[in-house]
Amino acid sequence: MPHVELPTGIRIRYDERGPSDARPLVLAHGFTAGLEMWFPQMHVLSQDYRLITWDARGHGGSSAPGIVEEYTMPALAEDLRGLLEALDAVDGAIIGGMSFGGQIALQYTVDHPSDVHALILSDSTTRGPQPPEEPRTGEVWDWAGDPGLEGGRHAMRTRPDLSEAIKDLDVATLVIVGTLDDMILPALHRLDGLPRSRVVRLDGCYHGTSGQRPHDWNDQVLRFLRDVEAGAPLGEDEIV
Repeated sequence: MPHVELPTGIRIRYDERGPSDARPLVLAHGFTAGLEMWFPQMHVLSQDYRLITWDARGHGGSSAPGIVEEYTMPALAEDLRGLLEALDAVDGAIIGGMSFGGQIALQYTVDHPSDVHALILSDSTTRGPQPPEEPRTGEVWDWAGDPGLEGGRHAMRTRPDLSEAIKDLDVATLVIVGTLDDMILPALHRLDGLPRSRVVRLDGCYHGTSGQRPHDWNDQVLRFLRDVEAGAPLGEDEIV
């Protein structure tokens, strides 16, 4: 797969498919995953969109700096910015992500709201006033010596709380969450401040809705994007 060398020295692996003149639709993967997690979405979403998936720093085929402190959510969002600039895909892009990737997508959108056509947050929410709890001891040992995993965890723990910033975010947003996702549901209310949002709960899903019910996940994304393009109301929250 191709790579982009950013001016910062970070090398980003990405995949691009679909019409080159279509609106960019950019998806960021979850923690410990890579762009391959979006295989169930690639064929469907690339029919009408320029679909761009990518590996965040420390993951997949992208650079993994050895200094943990170089992994921050704003830095990850700027990696995405550099990728889209290199691909001439900044203007009017749809930005999305799952969990860790949703955090990157939200940070990017807060940092560059005028360039974002719509936002897709899957299995993700804001940090809240307190950082997340420390990982379990076993997890720490599993990650020890892997700069990408240690750095990714550092980025999530130290990310800015955007719960207030989103109140000024005039970007149509689709929020997807599983009805059994005990990781996200208790904090989902932090996204209530989004001025323009639709919340879809996928029945029977835990964390990782795009992989558990990919057909329905894809359908909800495409329906949302059609409504955004048509200027239709985003509607009330729903369970599917």
